[in-house]
Amino acid sequence: QLLLWTGSMASVEAPPPEVQATQKKDEDIRSFLMSHETQRGIPTVAFIDDVKDFLEAKKVTVEVVIGGYTELLQQYRAMDKRLTRQKANLKTKLPDIENTLDLVRLLKQRQDDEEDMVTSYPLSDVLYAKAKVRCDGTVNLWLGAGLMVEYSYDEAIEMLERNLKRSQDKLVETDEDINHLKNQSITLEVSMARVFNYSVKQKRLEKAAETSTNPAS
Repeated sequence: QLLLWTGSMASVEAPPPEVQATQKKDEDIRSFLMSHETQRGIPTVAFIDDVKDFLEAKKVTVEVVIGGYTELLQQYRAMDKRLTRQKANLKTKLPDIENTLDLVRLLKQRQDDEEDMVTSYPLSDVLYAKAKVRCDGTVNLWLGAGLMVEYSYDEAIEMLERNLKRSQDKLVETDEDINHLKNQSITLEVSMARVFNYSVKQKRLEKAAETSTNPAS
């Protein structure tokens, strides 16, 4: 029998009400574990002070709580990789901006002094040549993606100072996010260990109670 796709989807039967209630409860518990307080999109993990009271109050199992913490831990690890890459890029970018800014300031100073500038430029890795630069008040800057724009010295200095300040602020912000992320990861791992240890303890108590109720003959 040949089946053709007509562009419409068959209706999907909704899960029973009790299953929907369980799914909603799991979503609620994960939302609680990922505390409402966030720092630039980084969830602040909620520390469970009393595991027994928490499980009874939320009417959830240890497995659900561990699952929620595991999801959050994976999210933290992905964020850590992204922030680490971002920090490395910023630390590479900042010296380039600073060097370019210093050079444009020097060009402007030479223009004010009505002097040309003699500089060395690389022809290859080990071979340099001297060049006389006429300080005429304009400079071409690479903006990325193969784009070069001509600026006056004042415009270039203003733009570079703005980019430098923005990159420095972003680096500070990234460091704060990384530190916040590390603190939250530690809190999460401690909380997860507390929940797991509680589960192990309860299973031992249940096994001991079962043994005392049904002693070996």
